[in-house]
Amino acid sequence: ITSSLSGSYNSARNAKLRYEEEHPERRVELIDSFSTGPEIALMAERIRDMVLEGMDFDTVREKIKEYRAELIFVLESMKNLANNGRVSRLAATAAGLLGIRAIGRASEQGTLEMLGKSRGSARAVLDTVSFMKKFGYVGGRVIITNCLNEAMANTLKERLSSEYPGADIVVRESGGLCSFYAERGGLLIGFERE
Repeated sequence: ITSSLSGSYNSARNAKLRYEEEHPERRVELIDSFSTGPEIALMAERIRDMVLEGMDFDTVREKIKEYRAELIFVLESMKNLANNGRVSRLAATAAGLLGIRAIGRASEQGTLEMLGKSRGSARAVLDTVSFMKKFGYVGGRVIITNCLNEAMANTLKERLSSEYPGADIVVRESGGLCSFYAERGGLLIGFERE
């Protein structure tokens, strides 16, 4: 998870240093994803594909730095974000009362950047597709994770598939910290961009 929002990057760095001390002949690359969940999954799958293609360590390390993916989130509730100081409690409460879904993204610095708000899931799907296009989506791979909202995730998949018939789009359940922050009804969408 992005170093700007989580201590997991520092934990990974400490594990890397310890492993390298114990195994000086081995090489480990630590990547700050500046993101979470499905965008990290896209990066991991791209690394796997490059390794299977026979690329060496240095080539994979350089090419993953060039890989372009993005994360957009759609939240039905922002209670946990408010509890952790990511958004104001007033904004989180107002959004919940009005049935507003917050749409945002992981910025290039790995922080949360709010993009807009939509009333209702149908409008949120349309707005999400619009934001995906704005940030460079042209029909590449997409991973949509949902926290107990498979219906909306599938609606988004169908909408993207109708506009990009050849796109590789997968719907999965979210887990761990992603579920905690997405909360019930939330979506995290990782996608390849130009």
